[in-house]
Amino acid sequence: MPESAANGPAHTRRTAWLTLFALALLCSAGPAAAAAVADGTLLIASPDLEDPNFTHAVVLVLRNDTNGTIGVILNRPTTLVPAKIFPDLAASIGAYTGKLFRGGPVASARLLFLVRGLAAATVQGPEVVEKVFLAGDPEALPDIVRLADGTKDLRMYAGHAEWMPGQLDREIAAGGWQTQPATDEIVFEANLTALWDKLTKRSGETVAAADAR
Repeated sequence: MPESAANGPAHTRRTAWLTLFALALLCSAGPAAAAAVADGTLLIASPDLEDPNFTHAVVLVLRNDTNGTIGVILNRPTTLVPAKIFPDLAASIGAYTGKLFRGGPVASARLLFLVRGLAAATVQGPEVVEKVFLAGDPEALPDIVRLADGTKDLRMYAGHAEWMPGQLDREIAAGGWQTQPATDEIVFEANLTALWDKLTKRSGETVAAADAR
């Protein structure tokens, strides 16, 4: 993750990059995937998953189709202030007091936003979970921040996770991930340090109940 964004002429370039990336992510819905992992699914990392990027990770799938899978890690908060890391967006971020989340190892210089509540009315992106909308357009930030109830309604993610077509299905089949449906309460969970433990326990209970039938 960059310590700060570039200033001067780079301001326009960075804003353009963010907007183009957001449009590509939000609008490039390919053919429906054959995989069972739907948009809005939670991926809970297995304790044995070896990739250090995803140790004890809880990932929200934003899009899964024949082009591959994109998601953000929900439980990687940082102590970084978004306006300091992306100073060209400081005016748009305004009075938002939340910290930046590390959304994944890919494209860490680009921001994505998850939004709910009144602020969701300003979002042009898809509803990835009931009541939770995905945004990526910096131009929308002032209205989102103005209407959001802080981190209860808005979270900002630098970077995302990405899988090639079929890759996630193979990892799930190999036991690397458990899946659960997401809810807005899970996405905006306040106690993130306990989120992986809670969901892992829930997955174990679900498997045990299925085995008992």
